[in-house]
Amino acid sequence: MRQGVHVQAAVAFGITSKGPWRSSKTPGINQVLSLEFLKSEGLYSLRDGWIKLYYPE
Repeated sequence: MRQGVHVQAAVAFGITSKGPWRSSKTPGINQVLSLEFLKSEGLYSLRDGWIKLYYPE
């Protein structure tokens, strides 16, 4: 909820019976775990690595 997701959506994501793969496609989780947030956490982007490998400067 600190990331701006509504209370109802946060509760729905917490009690879902979906697995992590299917849950990752929901709009609320994509809002919270955006690409900018993941980059700020220091996670490596496979897309950026692929672009660097195939299109070197």
